[in-house]
Amino acid sequence: CKTIRIETIIMEFFLRVIADTEDTVLKEIRIKGSASMMALHEHIYTHFGLQPGEMASFYYSNANWDQGDELPMFAMNENMPSMEARTVEEFFKASTNGLYVYNFLDMNIFYLEVVKTEEEEGFEKFVVLSSVGELPVKTDSSFSSKDPSELTENELNDLYGLDDLSSGTLPKEKDEEAQDASG
Repeated sequence: CKTIRIETIIMEFFLRVIADTEDTVLKEIRIKGSASMMALHEHIYTHFGLQPGEMASFYYSNANWDQGDELPMFAMNENMPSMEARTVEEFFKASTNGLYVYNFLDMNIFYLEVVKTEEEEGFEKFVVLSSVGELPVKTDSSFSSKDPSELTENELNDLYGLDDLSSGTLPKEKDEEAQDASG
């Protein structure tokens, strides 16, 4: 009786992760194909210096960076895919490009592309191979992390782009009044 040995080849993925910013901000990383997309999500926000705890999604994409189907953090039903259940290898099987959106209020968008794949050799689950630039620091007072009930009226107005509503005049009516006074 012969024993047949089947070996599973685990691949390492070399990815370029590019932030959608005016300045060049990118990281080239290596991650095991068997790692979950949730692990990739955690590595991206950590290594780009983003605050943890925000919602995020990956999206399948193509060479033109068109947004395809969403891979959410958590499945809403048992038949739905999620970052927890999908591996890096499974995600990039369909296409070598993907999109990652972190914090839907700030809309931190990243482009992911597979640079190459190799049979796994290293022991590390994740390695940053190179890094260029830093994400810009938000200069506006970021109210999104505050409890809305703790915001002042001015902070709420700034956050939502509202004028002082206590005057009873809507912003459009103020503009019309100003035009009537000048005309």
